[in-house]
Amino acid sequence: MRSRLLALALVSAVAIAACGSDDTTSTPATDATPETTEEVVKTTEAPAETTPETTEAAPETTEATLADLETLPDGPYDVGVTTITINADSERPLTLDVWFPIADGGDAPLHQYTLIPGVYYESPDAVTATVEQIATDGPFPLVVYSHGSGGLRYIASYYTEAIASYGYIVAAPDHTGNTAADRLLGSEAEFDVTALNRPNDVVATINAMLDPTSTETAGFVTAIDPDSIAVTGHSFGGFTAIAAAGGYDNPLGSFVVDGRVDAIIPLAPATGDGTRLMSDAGLESIQIPTLVMVGTNDSTTPVEPNVTRIWDLAKSAPLVRVELVDAEHQSFTDVCDYQTFLPMLGDAVPAAVLETIDAQAVEGCGAEAMPIERAKDLTNTFAINFLESIFRGAELISDTNTTLPDDIIFVAR
Repeated sequence: MRSRLLALALVSAVAIAACGSDDTTSTPATDATPETTEEVVKTTEAPAETTPETTEAAPETTEATLADLETLPDGPYDVGVTTITINADSERPLTLDVWFPIADGGDAPLHQYTLIPGVYYESPDAVTATVEQIATDGPFPLVVYSHGSGGLRYIASYYTEAIASYGYIVAAPDHTGNTAADRLLGSEAEFDVTALNRPNDVVATINAMLDPTSTETAGFVTAIDPDSIAVTGHSFGGFTAIAAAGGYDNPLGSFVVDGRVDAIIPLAPATGDGTRLMSDAGLESIQIPTLVMVGTNDSTTPVEPNVTRIWDLAKSAPLVRVELVDAEHQSFTDVCDYQTFLPMLGDAVPAAVLETIDAQAVEGCGAEAMPIERAKDLTNTFAINFLESIFRGAELISDTNTTLPDDIIFVAR
């Protein structure tokens, strides 16, 4: 990854010159005067010899100037998207979108994320592609993305596409029983069922993406590094990522930590207050690298207790916490883009869909919220840098090597 840090070297040098008299026309009576004068000159020259040493040492006590934070541009790869289906078990098929790096998208059509038949959101960058187009300079790390409650697998395509553009394969399942379609149709599963299903869906996704016998995913297997796996997610998906690293249990059963997961990035996560969702013991058991991001004005999963609990209890190394000032719950999704794009489709979009999007957009797309493009740029920058530091040895952005802007609250240990 391109380094975002600029090192400034401060060098100071001072030259001091001293001149003395050499008058040879003096009378014998004054012969001693030049000698005395020369001695005086010698005496005054001595400090000049030591002055540069003292001056040159000064920069050792001067703090180096930190580089300003620069958000990351798109990565070096074009991005392809394909949709596949796997089975979590015999009764729960999972629809996955998979984003992957390709060498050249060429004239392929931009990918359309279908909300309902005839209603779609068109990606500004990613193209519809097949696994045969995947870049050949892998293997690449695998990132599993988990959507929020009542969400969609592609609800944060700005984020999943950006990660893929840096040479990652990103797989996002629809959590069957907890999707937007399930909510619309009244077929949502009960809370405890969903909470237990979600981390198991992550495991099913990892299993499928590494299964050479699967007709749906076999083409990806040789392109994935099985020793480099991260899980990320938004809201209930943030819980899902945390549960994958810390384990989870409820009256219906237990989920045991998947040791293949090397890092997690929860976005505006729901962790609960200790009586529901993540227990203190579950959070305390998390040791893998963790980056948690949240908006300071999130009223759905507010910083306290959802972020403060994981910060106080997790044993992750590193554990990084980034709060986006004035960002809100939907600042981590494509909802604001849907609100702009869908009206351009005209009468094809049912009024009920527009009303639903507008209701969601209240928390993240208003004038009082962090501008959505700024929120996306910051989210992508910190997440991709974190992944690059874990899997490719890049230097992790921190307040010790970067001057961070005022719209970020940053802490790490």
